[in-house]
Amino acid sequence: MDTERLTAVMDSITNQTVLGELLAPVARALAKVRDTAAVSRVLSMADFVGLGVLRHLQGMRTVREQVQTLLHLEPGTALRLPLARSTWSDALSSPRRRAVLQAAMPPLLTEARALLPDRLAQFPTLKGRPVYAMDGTYQRESAHYGRCTPRQGGEDNPKGHALLSFYDVRLGCPTDVYVETRSRHETALLRDYDQSAQAMTRHKGALWLVDRAFIDAPFWDARKKRLGVTLITRMKKNLCIDSTEGLPVADVSVNEGVLKDLRITLRSSHQCWRLITFRSRRGHLVEFLTNDFDLEPGLIAFLYSRRWEEEKCFDTWKNDFSLAKAWGASVAAIENQVLLAIVTSLSLAMLLHRKMGQRGIEDKKALRKQDRRQTSKTDGTDRPDWTTPIFRYTSKMSRQVLRFFKCCFHKPASQALYEAQLRPMFLAYL
Repeated sequence: MDTERLTAVMDSITNQTVLGELLAPVARALAKVRDTAAVSRVLSMADFVGLGVLRHLQGMRTVREQVQTLLHLEPGTALRLPLARSTWSDALSSPRRRAVLQAAMPPLLTEARALLPDRLAQFPTLKGRPVYAMDGTYQRESAHYGRCTPRQGGEDNPKGHALLSFYDVRLGCPTDVYVETRSRHETALLRDYDQSAQAMTRHKGALWLVDRAFIDAPFWDARKKRLGVTLITRMKKNLCIDSTEGLPVADVSVNEGVLKDLRITLRSSHQCWRLITFRSRRGHLVEFLTNDFDLEPGLIAFLYSRRWEEEKCFDTWKNDFSLAKAWGASVAAIENQVLLAIVTSLSLAMLLHRKMGQRGIEDKKALRKQDRRQTSKTDGTDRPDWTTPIFRYTSKMSRQVLRFFKCCFHKPASQALYEAQLRPMFLAYL
């Protein structure tokens, strides 16, 4: 393969372009990782990440589509392939590249947290604690993957590849993922993930917002005792309660809708837990289970609702990025694909904040929709009124904004370009 052709193509789409500006934080993160140059002589790590981010931005389902697009980026040289499909496939399945991507995530996240606003800064009672959400989603297998489910005598998950994703609620972005192709329960995946020294479940003092599928009292009891980690989830009907004790509910606005706050003992736990009964604006009764006794019960109910931000992230990944189907058959390929999706999400959030957020420009379309839902009596949100000012950061990136990067990634980057073509997409539908 002609590596000079690939170098020329990558230089043309990243040198002082929108894509190059988007990838600038990634380049700085890779510069802090040792031995990135030794990964390959053909496809450098920077080019690998750049092509992966571009593939997500353009929502390309197959590598053939991306290779053909690269083929015609430079008229007159289309007879020479810039990248062989086998080269990209081999790179995608490389555990060494996966290790480099994983090593580049901490410096990339450090830069993102220093730049992006704290979405929970209005709650001093949280005292700067890390607030994370986790949830699982499923990905269709690659066409090259021969699935064999337990009914067929194998171990593969009949729903597809399981992606246990982790989301930083303060940052508003995904930060980590755990991949499993076997058919296993969510709590088993959580325990496997926790074995890693870099697992987010080992962060001291973190507050977790999780689905009730992740209720594992002994696991969370151990995390609270050793690391001060607590969680908020929904109550399960089959959990056995041995005793209850009423707790006082302070008469403050944050506790609007709280009916009961009980200290309880679970048959499956040696520690005390808390059961909160909450009535939503539309009259729905919800029970929340937590082992955190420092926060107001109304704040606990509100924080659990922020877990749905991760669902918005999944929506973007599957409908706008190309994460609905695996790019490769190996676990390394799947992990590289999802790590590239996380890198894409972080890079987009940082660039949009630099170019639009710091200039006071917000996604007006999303905010108007939120305001309508807040006041609607028939099809509104269950959020209490006191939370309205907090929802000034949108969780879902609009398809119009993504379309700008899809169509303008190779254009020379300038503030004039962002003002002329990106800003209108924040203000109105085009």
